[in-house]
Amino acid sequence: MDPTAFDNLKTVVEGAIYDLDLDGTVVVTDRRDWLDLAHFSRTYQLSFRLQEAPDVTCTVVLHMHLKEIARELLQQADAGCELTITFCLPVESDAICPHIEETMHNIWGETRLIRQTLRRDYASGRIDNDVTIEFGRLIREDNVNDLLEMVPYMLESLQQLCHIA
Repeated sequence: MDPTAFDNLKTVVEGAIYDLDLDGTVVVTDRRDWLDLAHFSRTYQLSFRLQEAPDVTCTVVLHMHLKEIARELLQQADAGCELTITFCLPVESDAICPHIEETMHNIWGETRLIRQTLRRDYASGRIDNDVTIEFGRLIREDNVNDLLEMVPYMLESLQQLCHIA
């Protein structure tokens, strides 16, 4: 049996990021590969940061729902995965959020949904901003080149967010 679209896309993302880890551009900080048997879905998550900036991370998430898995296994249509990219950085206050949104739109384009979620640790007072890029469509195997072209955008985002953090 051929690998699923999920497996192929995961391999491409993983290879591109680990190549950057090997050449010292980034440091991979976490990798998770889940199979949810209750909902029959798959999720792959890879987190990394720039070598010189430990406080700002990027997490790439590929997710495939039961519906897409079934469509592929039944050979009904090209299956696809949801893709989200989240950057986490510490911020002083929510006053910086408009600047972060503008920066992300400049990098990723005006049509991307940029969602910012602030989390505050009560004890330390630290505020973290999770800045998520949502694409509003499925990523399919024929989008492999698009996926690879996103890697420089991820690096540019990390660099810009490091200057903000």
